[in-house]
Amino acid sequence: MSNSSFINSNLFIILAVLITISVGDELNEDENNVLGNLFMTLGSLLLTKASQIANQQKQDEIKRQIADIENQLQSLKSKLR
Repeated sequence: MSNSSFINSNLFIILAVLITISVGDELNEDENNVLGNLFMTLGSLLLTKASQIANQQKQDEIKRQIADIENQLQSLKSKLR
């Protein structure tokens, strides 16, 4: 599921609407609220996880850049000797 375009966004919206209509009509107000809160929580957690992954990737890239700069610095120091 690493491919971010695994589902067409329009299809995703249609699917969400169909699920909401089919499930929501069978539930009372409190049950709809509970289910809505559950989905909101799941969405928030998924966004948090995606942010953490992006942050880790950025940190890894910065560490690679630092290592490259340190290698270049060592190379320059050895040329000065």
